Parts: sequence; structure tokens; C-alpha cells
Amino acid sequence: MPLGPDTPLSSKLAVLIGRKRRADGKTLSVRDIAAATAEAPGGKPAMTHQVVNDLLNGVKANPTISQLAGLARALASPVAYLLPGYNGLTSLSVYEDCPEAREALRLIHDLGDAGAAELLEAAREIRLRHGLSDLAVPEVPEPLPPVPEPPRPGRRRRLSFTEAAERAVSDLEGT
Repeated sequence: MPLGPDTPLSSKLAVLIGRKRRADGKTLSVRDIAAATAEAPGGKPAMTHQVVNDLLNGVKANPTISQLAGLARALASPVAYLLPGYNGLTSLSVYEDCPEAREALRLIHDLGDAGAAELLEAAREIRLRHGLSDLAVPEVPEPLPPVPEPPRPGRRRRLSFTEAAERAVSDLEGT
């Protein structure tokens, strides 16, 4: 799903939530995300679940920098991805996670367009040597496929009069 230059924060958060699961395989809840915004496990969260919910629904679109940092921590994302105009999650992740990529960019800084073109060509050749296509690298990685969640325990649905009578007979007869 390519994101345009004016992608709202709520859409970016939806992409990130689709890529992350709890330990039991279920989708993160708003409370899970809020709790994970803490700087240390079990610490004070950077925001409440209501603020997270407002951000997800687009009610609030201008979080503080500490809230952005907390969301990035909670959703395992670069903080820059949550800023307006930065939509390349793949490239931002590589930049944040790989010091060698930062070094390569630093080295071509003063080489201009020609240096960037050479680096790009070299990267394409390396991908071909490894059997990978340069067309297969999405700007935003595809979200994980949805995991079917088992039905949650709760109240039974209301029974019709006939169903209730049949259940009462069944209970009385012990069947």
C-alpha cells in the first residue's frame, strides 16, 4: 500500500499496527500500545490509551515529540516515519538500524547526483548477485496477514422463547 506525501498520522499508525502482534498473536489493543509507550518496561506511559485512540481515529493529529517517540517505541518504528512527509518506512528502518547505510550516505554527501546514481547502480548489482529484484522492495512493507482470533468468551446471545424452552427441557431431562 503506497502512501502519498500527505499521508495522515492515523493511516501510518494503522500500517504499523497491522505489522505488529502481541505475544499470543492477536492484534494490539489501544491499551497495549499506550502501555508500550513507556521508556522502561512497567514505567509511566508517554500517553494514555485515550490519546492513542484519538490519534488512531484522526481526532488528534499533532502529538508531542515525547508522544511520537513513545509510539515509535511501542510500534517498533523509526520516529521519522511518524512525521509528515516521511513515508519510506523501509528506507527509514534501514537508516535507523544499519550504521553502514548511514556511513554510505555520509560518504556520498558531497558527490551530488552522480555519486547517488553510482551508489544506486552498485546496490542494484548487489541485489541481482543475491538473486533479488530491485522492483521487489516496497516503500512500506506489506502488513502481516491477519491472524484469525478465536471467539472471545462473553455473554451468550439471547435465546428465542422456543430455544429457551428447548434448553429448559434438555436441562431437566439431563441430556
